[in-house]
Amino acid sequence: MKPAALLRCPMIPQIERWVETVVEPAARRYLGTPLAEIKVAASYACRPINHQSGGKLSEHGHANALDVSGFVLADGRTVTVKAGWNGDPRERAFLMAVHKGACEGFTTVLGPNADRFHHDHFHLDLARHGRDGLMRICK
Repeated sequence: MKPAALLRCPMIPQIERWVETVVEPAARRYLGTPLAEIKVAASYACRPINHQSGGKLSEHGHANALDVSGFVLADGRTVTVKAGWNGDPRERAFLMAVHKGACEGFTTVLGPNADRFHHDHFHLDLARHGRDGLMRICK
């Protein structure tokens, strides 16, 4: 991950699992090459949700969230969420698979279809939702 992310311990194995079981296989399947790097847009930051003044503390403020803006492939290509989400069909398929796979492991996954704040990255976190804390949000 570049730059290096600062995260709580529970996030680390979940990210590793996502990379190993979802991202890497999707890169090979849809783009024909292994993954070399994940482009980190944000990790720990003491700030409110969506940077909205007066809002609730973001999961980033708990070091419980990662924002991913793109992926660098072993052949040197970069696939960004911003350009690829509605771009080249292979990149689109890769990003859709990566997004869908993230929804299986993280409790919150927000991407370009979620809202204007996530048009250029995937937000992944392990927040507890619902009365029992088990509800998932995948947009």
